Amino acid sequence: MTDAILITGGAGYIGSHTARRLLEDNRRVVVLDDLSTGHREVLTFFERIYGPEQFGFENVSLLNPDELAGVFDRHTFSGIIDFAAKSLVGESQEKPRFYFENNVLAFRNLVAASGDIPIVKSSTAATYGEPDSGYIPLGEGYQEHILGAGEFDQCQLMPAAVSFDELLGWYKQDIAEQSPALALGEIDIAHLKIPTNVYGITKVMDERLLVRSGRRFAALRYFNAAGADRSRLIGEDHDPETHLIPIVLQVALGQRPHITVFGDDYDTLDGTAVRDYVSVPELADAHVLCLDKLVSGAESMTYNLGSSKGFSVREIIKAVREVTGHAIPEILGERRSGDPATLIANADQIKKDLGWQVQESLLETIESAWHWHRLHPQGYLVVQEERFNPFWNRWVNVAAHRGNRPWRGETQSMDKGGDIAYEPECYLCPGNTRVTGDVNPNYEGVWSFTNDFSSLVLDAYETEQRNGPYASRTSRGVCEVVVYGPNHSQRLSTLSVNEIANVVDAWADIYARLGEKAEIAYPLIFENRGDVMGNSQPHPHGQVYAYGEIPDLIVKPQLAMFAQYKKEKGGCFVCDANDVEVDDGRRILVNEKDVVAYVPFAAQFPYDVMIMPKRHVASLLELGAEERLGLADALQCVLTGLDGLFDAPYHYTLALLQAPTDGVDYGYHMQIQITSLLRGPGLRKHVVGADIFGNLINPSDPNVTAEELRHAMAEID
Repeated sequence: MTDAILITGGAGYIGSHTARRLLEDNRRVVVLDDLSTGHREVLTFFERIYGPEQFGFENVSLLNPDELAGVFDRHTFSGIIDFAAKSLVGESQEKPRFYFENNVLAFRNLVAASGDIPIVKSSTAATYGEPDSGYIPLGEGYQEHILGAGEFDQCQLMPAAVSFDELLGWYKQDIAEQSPALALGEIDIAHLKIPTNVYGITKVMDERLLVRSGRRFAALRYFNAAGADRSRLIGEDHDPETHLIPIVLQVALGQRPHITVFGDDYDTLDGTAVRDYVSVPELADAHVLCLDKLVSGAESMTYNLGSSKGFSVREIIKAVREVTGHAIPEILGERRSGDPATLIANADQIKKDLGWQVQESLLETIESAWHWHRLHPQGYLVVQEERFNPFWNRWVNVAAHRGNRPWRGETQSMDKGGDIAYEPECYLCPGNTRVTGDVNPNYEGVWSFTNDFSSLVLDAYETEQRNGPYASRTSRGVCEVVVYGPNHSQRLSTLSVNEIANVVDAWADIYARLGEKAEIAYPLIFENRGDVMGNSQPHPHGQVYAYGEIPDLIVKPQLAMFAQYKKEKGGCFVCDANDVEVDDGRRILVNEKDVVAYVPFAAQFPYDVMIMPKRHVASLLELGAEERLGLADALQCVLTGLDGLFDAPYHYTLALLQAPTDGVDYGYHMQIQITSLLRGPGLRKHVVGADIFGNLINPSDPNVTAEELRHAMAEID
């Protein structure tokens, strides 16, 4: 990959959000991660949404110089953002060599392998140690100030499994002796005396290593990242969890019995410790902003990232109660050793130089974190569960990991479509003769006619037989073809919104006309598009099967579901499903005044989509002109997005489901359902085995499918 941004540790919390930020800006990203603490699931998500031209993953450890060199041989990078580090303070005190290797030796290898490529280094406010309250909020010049005042002649390292001198010895032996230019001078060692833990010391070593290397860099220091991506699809997942906000949210979810407040006798307004919090999307913005300045030629920079104000532990708990609506039981514990009363970063300098500042409120940050944790209570666990689909009144096995299984069978042609407006051999084009000898009129808009090979006819022979468990009845009905327009090269997705609205109006007229017939109980309007769905006729058209009886596959189960749900819940299951999907948000494709579209929670196939009026209506006949236009607009948005999925005309089946026309009020809520046997570009999901005899298996996470579609829809826009 060329002209890419390398993100080390990009499978972790802040790294993945920064990768997402760059990818959403259509920039190329390569994530390097050894997955020791990162999540492969988020990388699979990026691979599926953005594709190999925009996103790449290198499963490489920075401690392996040979493999690292291979990464730089395979890609050309314009910049690096480094998040690859271990960051648990307590663990660093117990396993200092582990932290030195992963935080310092690994970073030295990255610096050595990357030449003069600009680096943004994710550092930490732990480099400031435990400052006196008079220095709060902390500025970037704090270390130089206290060193100049001679305040820290002695190392501030708290008791650990290593001494300060041993740490310096490791640096000298493993780094300075191999690269004398990186040797630590007196000023560097003075800086190393300030942090109180091994983790903080290793991060200072990294910063001083950058200074000694002579390359251009940005070191960004911050305390607490919080929140999640607004899509609700990526967020925070640590094991063990040590951060305050997700721990309090776990109490709200019932995953912990209470939150322990470690000390309430600090010199703060409510007696609990105060810390600075920054939303993770805003942290990602700052890293990208600094990288772009470096790439454009700016000199090295060191910035604090923070809100310049802090929140106490009890203020965080109160905010979580407000956002979640849950009581958060708390108990009081003793102070933890080394916890200062207040740590707040002064971020005025980056605001002055680059215009970055925290804009998100604490409640907004906690709300985004709450959405992530309540919707992903198991974190990045791959979806593998049974889900109930009320629209089909059946259970579906959602097994997202199956989407990654190797496939050595047949693939389907995904043709790009033609551009011929008139095809002499097409039996649907205006003026052409069909196989029956009938000549098509020179129609200009929507046109329908009785199917030349009808599966259903009104004058069917009479039969009513029973033989043991078997039975037969008369097959009676009407089959019609609905041609959307005269242009052979078009599809429903390529029509204008007004042209699609004309099709919607025609559907309504056909439903009314056929529904008035005493012999018709249910007019089913549908479209099969593409070879994968069994249709090789590209002229834009759909079909109507108007049944004499209510069909069994979806309509009867839905009628049973409407009745059961009304009895048990007192409402409409479709209305409630719409509310649930809008509240969840992860699967929403369109959410306008009159219409909503989404990939359903219990999608049966990878690319199932529901489109329906928000208002409870039984059929198109109850929609006004504006509502029909909104439905047409949603149809165009979804279908063009589906076309953009694999950069080819999409193969699908679309069904317009409306109330039966037998005169009974079933409380029906009309829907448009779109589905496909495609599970990837040219890959068909074969419905066999368990799909036929057990439960349908969806090899895709509906949340990820929806994000794929949203991304494709945005590209079209």
